Amino acid sequence: MFEVLSTIVKYIFITIIYFFMFSIIRLIYLDIKQSRLGSVFDDGVYIKLMNKRHTVPFSVEEHYNIKDGTVIGRGAKADIIISDPFLSTAHAIFKKENGMFTIADNNSTNGTFVNGEKITAEPCALKTGDLIKAGQLIFIFVEPTEE
Repeated sequence: MFEVLSTIVKYIFITIIYFFMFSIIRLIYLDIKQSRLGSVFDDGVYIKLMNKRHTVPFSVEEHYNIKDGTVIGRGAKADIIISDPFLSTAHAIFKKENGMFTIADNNSTNGTFVNGEKITAEPCALKTGDLIKAGQLIFIFVEPTEE
């Protein structure tokens, strides 16, 4: 009887160890996959989050690629959707005019700020290093230099 009970406990223990190892390997795989996806840029213009991600109570990415007509906001129709309660549904829009990126506030409730200055619906020209504040978030605008 002791041998049978010992064998059963042994197999249960081995199963638990294999399950634990499988869980660890799966977590490592998912972490590597996410880090690869998070580091892929399309070699274009992007905004990078300046806040620490853990300081805000909602999900936000480290960076977002920007194209002509990109809308940032809380609504489902925005190109960059962030669940910040201080963002409007379609908070601001990025445009490319004369080879230069601009941002314009889309009549948002809490406003959009570039380098501390509140902007209006009139497009505000952006250059690398400009700080954009929308809702609780601060982003830095990055436009890669051509070599």
